[in-house]
Amino acid sequence: MIPLPTRADFTSWASTRSGPAIGATVGVVVLAVAAIVIEALDTGYPPTTLATIATGVLCLAALLSPPGRLPYAGWAAVAASAALSLATSRLRHRPEHTFDIVELCVLLLLVTRTVRYQPLTRVLPLATAAWLAAPLLLLRLPGSQLAHVAGYAGPVLLLAAPVVVVLGLYLRLLDTTREREENARLNDQRLEFARELHDFVGHHVTAITAQVKAVRFITASGRPPTPEALDQALANIEDAAAQATGSMRAMVDLLRRPDRRPPLQAPEGLQALHGLAESLRAAGPAVNLTIDPRLVTGPPADHIASTVHHIVREALTNIRKHAPRADTVAIDVRVSGNDSGMLSVGVQDDADQPQAGPSADRRGGGFGILGLHERVHALGGQLTAGPGPVGGWQVAADIPLRPGTPDRPSPRLAG
Repeated sequence: MIPLPTRADFTSWASTRSGPAIGATVGVVVLAVAAIVIEALDTGYPPTTLATIATGVLCLAALLSPPGRLPYAGWAAVAASAALSLATSRLRHRPEHTFDIVELCVLLLLVTRTVRYQPLTRVLPLATAAWLAAPLLLLRLPGSQLAHVAGYAGPVLLLAAPVVVVLGLYLRLLDTTREREENARLNDQRLEFARELHDFVGHHVTAITAQVKAVRFITASGRPPTPEALDQALANIEDAAAQATGSMRAMVDLLRRPDRRPPLQAPEGLQALHGLAESLRAAGPAVNLTIDPRLVTGPPADHIASTVHHIVREALTNIRKHAPRADTVAIDVRVSGNDSGMLSVGVQDDADQPQAGPSADRRGGGFGILGLHERVHALGGQLTAGPGPVGGWQVAADIPLRPGTPDRPSPRLAG
């Protein structure tokens, strides 16, 4: 029994098409059914008329069936069409003016749709059967007209075979390309979500962890914090937790509403670096922030400034996690030398590396540094993370200020 299209099939089909496209498709189908009925009435014999309408509609239904049901509907339509053509050749009641041209066109398009959607192992049998059923329609003509019509219809059908196959292959290639582009887009979106989740939520959670560790360390050393200091630490923890919750809600909202693609947080400018520096400074180390005056009078584009903010924030987060005993941290953001086409960013601490060596995050094996590499590379820049020239650890990046600026890392940033 042939599985008929279900409501779910129609819903899936309609969800991929716009309103005008659905209206145009319905209009074409109505016209095709009307033409099939008119051609069937030309036989002048009710049984043949009904049989012709049935095979024509069946072929049209196979053409419109979902790809998963195409083999079943296609074989049923081809078999019914060929059987009626062979049976009609033995009847006296035949159409006088047409040989079911609409059904012929549908069978040829069925070849195209088979080549487009079916696996290669199923393409050849069904496509060949559909193409062979097309010329059999000529047998529905009276014997006196058959030889005349076959004289010009035969070559046309032979030429139509490669045309419909090539059309199917072309549509198959378009589908494959579109699927690859969609997969690439989804992969880029997934990576962007991962970066934003790490940058925003991870940063706040790290701040909470650092504050808790500081309070525990002070308490364990026999010098419990004063009520004022404890209240300030708890206030900082509360603020970081609230920001982490806000970022999580923004991410959940983004995942539930894929039609909108806002960032989890508004792009931060270079002036926001002062807040990052002050936040780390409150945790203990001295932080020296230097921003090139040229970047103050002529700030870079928002997406570049946002990337700089991500770099500095991730570097400071790693200092909190892996270098809590650092005494001095230097943040330097400037235009490289006299070249106004390259922006250099450097974050350096003076913490001594443990004998076992820096952790994976410090080496660049963590997700934070990986995300920074992806962000900087997307802008045509380069990022390094490793031991600094005078000890400690350094995260540095060179980012082109203008599209097309060649990558020329500054020697002082080589890691």
